[in-house]
Amino acid sequence: MSSNLSPENDRYVDYSVATGMYHDRGEALDSAVELLRREQLIRDVNEGIEQLQRGEGRPLDIEKVKAAVRREIEAS
Repeated sequence: MSSNLSPENDRYVDYSVATGMYHDRGEALDSAVELLRREQLIRDVNEGIEQLQRGEGRPLDIEKVKAAVRREIEAS
């Protein structure tokens, strides 16, 4: 598997490995992807908050959630 990093980012990954911040390039890139996922989660949560503030929320049907969880447990 290859990654197409800019030369500047490629050098930074190499630097991060050389200075011991990461054990290898894969670990450094995995860390970068995890940060991207966290950023997406933050954007998603913020969008949900904005939807609630606009009045687009709806009540949680806890019985429906419980039933779904029970079905999941029974299926496993």
